[in-house]
Amino acid sequence: MKQAVIVGAGAAGLTAAILLGARGWRVTVLEQHYRPGGCLHRFFRRGVGYDTGFHYVGSAKPGQSFGQVVRHLGIAPHLAFESLDPEGFDTLRFPGLEFRVPAGLDRWAGRLAAMFPGDAAGLSRYTELHRACVASYGLYSLDADVPPEAVLPWEERTLANVLASELIDPRLRALIAGHGAPLYGVAPHEAPFGLHALVTDHFLGGAYTIRGGGDRLAQVMVARVEALGGRVRLRAPAAQIRVEGGVATGVELDDGEVVGGDLVIGAIHPRAVLALLPPGAVRPAYRERVELARPGRVHMGVYLEVEGDLSPLAGRNLYRYHTWDVDGVERLDDAEVPFWFLTAPGARGEGRGVVLGLFPTSAARWAGWEGEERGRRPGGAPHRPPEYEREKARMLDGFLRRLAVDYPDWRVVRAEASSPLTMRHYTRVPFGATYGHHHAVDQMGRYRLPMVTRVRQLVQIGQAVAMPGICGAMMSAYVGVAGLVGMPQMIEELRAA
Repeated sequence: MKQAVIVGAGAAGLTAAILLGARGWRVTVLEQHYRPGGCLHRFFRRGVGYDTGFHYVGSAKPGQSFGQVVRHLGIAPHLAFESLDPEGFDTLRFPGLEFRVPAGLDRWAGRLAAMFPGDAAGLSRYTELHRACVASYGLYSLDADVPPEAVLPWEERTLANVLASELIDPRLRALIAGHGAPLYGVAPHEAPFGLHALVTDHFLGGAYTIRGGGDRLAQVMVARVEALGGRVRLRAPAAQIRVEGGVATGVELDDGEVVGGDLVIGAIHPRAVLALLPPGAVRPAYRERVELARPGRVHMGVYLEVEGDLSPLAGRNLYRYHTWDVDGVERLDDAEVPFWFLTAPGARGEGRGVVLGLFPTSAARWAGWEGEERGRRPGGAPHRPPEYEREKARMLDGFLRRLAVDYPDWRVVRAEASSPLTMRHYTRVPFGATYGHHHAVDQMGRYRLPMVTRVRQLVQIGQAVAMPGICGAMMSAYVGVAGLVGMPQMIEELRAA
């Protein structure tokens, strides 16, 4: 029986473990932390659970991309999907204008055309470009006949270029860009149109939460790995990927134990994989390419317990902009919180509930505390200096002031925040970048970091080498494992699930 070792028990690593286990491999997944899931991680305070990286998914019906993935993996029967409001699952709130995003590309375009009649013809052209673009991604569209290179033209043209060529009203362009940018972390002037079309199509296919959040998805995936004869080892940090004669042969743990394998998969950021390789394992040019690749946008996470009327967030999320300059959000003072995202899982109406927030911040703001850990909290989270905690509290206060203007009747019972350093601690991603990699036109398409290197039997998967988000990470595992069976066969399996 062939054996595989996977470093990282996030969405990508667990997906790869299931795919290999179903093919008869004996799989060991190594996770450095006390809970599996990576960005699916959930923490608890007084019995209340807070998701850290999972908010919602899209296209979860049978025949749709994510729906087929969970069916093919054999985990669909154990997941309870709850639909967000198909009449408006996301609310985009800009100065003086609000737009509710409905499920369905045609309904979305029709609603925008009613608001911007002068751009009706342009919206029609835009939706045709959107459809053609999405169809070029064979794995996502479940079309085995689409060649891999079909995506390249779509990843070489920016979203801003497409919007400027098809649409007149700058507010309409901002609405479209403002919905996508937070979902993949790239400003319109850098974002590949292919990235924007694929990610927004995923949610326009219908938006859902999972009962139990990301933690439920992770636990179900772990159970599936174990049912297939695999093992997920927690508190098992990797120290080195063993390489002999140019071939990856296993992973050495911090305590010196070696877990051997015929295949090693790095389901962590490529820089973290690079750090685990012995000197000389890869060419200097490749090492430089990985080290120079720009990490993506970083965020503050906000975790609230709120009393009040939560019905405005029942079945929908909020994208709140205090500027029309979507391209310039990153250049504005992050302490002023020019943009924020808000969601309230399970919100119904009046009462007490969990509210989760997210807003961009500057990596430079937190760089001074990189590596300044002073002991550990229960569960392994680091203690940091008082100055760090004060800065985190200051940023949280700025967010709460913004929140109070939009929701003056809410009473915040409990508030906690996480910085990019928290993300870095749990995922090993440089600077704690939310989507791992800066998915800009000059780092996608032909310039994307490869899944394979000169080290044979070593594969890299995850957001940084594929598409961002939970679905993107899981799809990356399909691409990585398809190297063993061929992509057409993998797509046919997905279609038939």
